[in-house]
Amino acid sequence: MGQFVGAALAWRLTKGIARYVLRLAGTIAGTTLAVFLLIEVSISGGFRAVVFPTGPNPNSERDQALVETFHLDTNVMQRWISWMLDAIQGEFGFSMRARASVWDLVGPRLSISGELMLVGVVATLLIGVPMGLLAAAWSRRRAGRLIDGALGLSQSLPIFVTPYFLIWLFALELGWLPAATWVRPTVSLSDHLRHLVLPVVSLVLAEFGAIGRIVRADVLRVLEQDYIVNAVGKGLSTRFILFRHALRPASLGLLNIVGLNIGSMLSGAVVIELIFGIGGLGRLLFESTITRDLNLILALTTYMVVVFVTLGAIVDILTRALDPRISER
Repeated sequence: MGQFVGAALAWRLTKGIARYVLRLAGTIAGTTLAVFLLIEVSISGGFRAVVFPTGPNPNSERDQALVETFHLDTNVMQRWISWMLDAIQGEFGFSMRARASVWDLVGPRLSISGELMLVGVVATLLIGVPMGLLAAAWSRRRAGRLIDGALGLSQSLPIFVTPYFLIWLFALELGWLPAATWVRPTVSLSDHLRHLVLPVVSLVLAEFGAIGRIVRADVLRVLEQDYIVNAVGKGLSTRFILFRHALRPASLGLLNIVGLNIGSMLSGAVVIELIFGIGGLGRLLFESTITRDLNLILALTTYMVVVFVTLGAIVDILTRALDPRISER
């Protein structure tokens, strides 16, 4: 019996991994092909005109080397297939603008953007979830309405507004925190934390409202269920009812909104990195888009796809764990 259960679990795990890999591969293929086609259509002369604005010199060895490197003597579909085959082997080419390997540009910045995103998501959850719970528990009190108003204000504030206010108040007026740049923790941990505060707070102020509002709505819906009414009738405390009986079924909507909000967090991180002068992937994406650096754009697109698909898979797993009634179909 134990062997049968173990084999069944192994089979489900194998299917889940295969499904994730297929979804990831298909999404990377589709998005990178779209990038190739959009650059080819949106620029007169296509990517060849980006590399050679005045046309290649047939007598120049350098120009001929660029033609071979970017496969400019083939059509766009063949170039995309060649890029995909190289990417599967971990080779993303070199940046035409920086004249350096794409990995040399992306690698050092992965930790910066990854830390900013991770800390931002965790801080948003630590603030948004309790505020949503309080707004639901105190929905008929003035305090609950005030919290709900704060959540709505967070949703309405553009992400490019709050950083300037925070810089003016805490950096220029009070002088408590640095206004820009980035210090790695290996250089100075204390300076690193001081430089991290304002960017993370800017992300949190723009995102915790959506988290809190979805938690509030889901908890209010759960609180109307019969078993919650019975729990109240038994004299159980509000705190016990919220955390023991209401939070788990209300977490399904929270998981989905967190997965969706990663997109806005990624786009918001681009703005935050530009405003605070942080040399992360967001700034690199902005610069590569302006200069039409194809290989760099493709590598960053692949990174974002991996983040989206991986988080989607994690959300699926957690959703099934919270509610076993959800079938795999």
